[in-house]
Amino acid sequence: MQYVRSQEDANEIVNDTFLVVWEKQDELVLDDSIKAYLYTIVRNKSLNLLKKRKIEVTDLDMGFEVPSAQYSALDVLQAKQTEELVFKLIEQLPPRCKQIFVLSRKEQLSNKEIAALMDLNEKTIENQISIAIKFIKNGLNKQQKQNNLPLVFFPWVIAMLVN
Repeated sequence: MQYVRSQEDANEIVNDTFLVVWEKQDELVLDDSIKAYLYTIVRNKSLNLLKKRKIEVTDLDMGFEVPSAQYSALDVLQAKQTEELVFKLIEQLPPRCKQIFVLSRKEQLSNKEIAALMDLNEKTIENQISIAIKFIKNGLNKQQKQNNLPLVFFPWVIAMLVN
């Protein structure tokens, strides 16, 4: 479920995993934990399914509500404006860079998992994430200088931009 986000797909992957183990039972030498072996198969099958679907990264609704008792109405408004600007900047990224950034920051996949999913080198993933972060930070700085308004960040936005 963590990878495919669908109960039906998750059940199918688990069933396929047990089928693979059953079919290869004569070949298997499990010196280590069967749990780790099964987990690896499930993870790989999940990533392969996502790869086949060529993930569409259009859902960027990552906002969280801010408790109004802690923040003034102006703070919340400025934070919402900053959040909208971050989303616009993410949308302006080149498609592959955007996909990698969202998989890293929203889906919280590791660079290794993203590299396997997209059939790319881990260094490429790191570079694309760095490019995305620099682009977003530069866009935010540019906007702040043009409008001379403070940028107020939700904690999750800060976490997303930390490299």
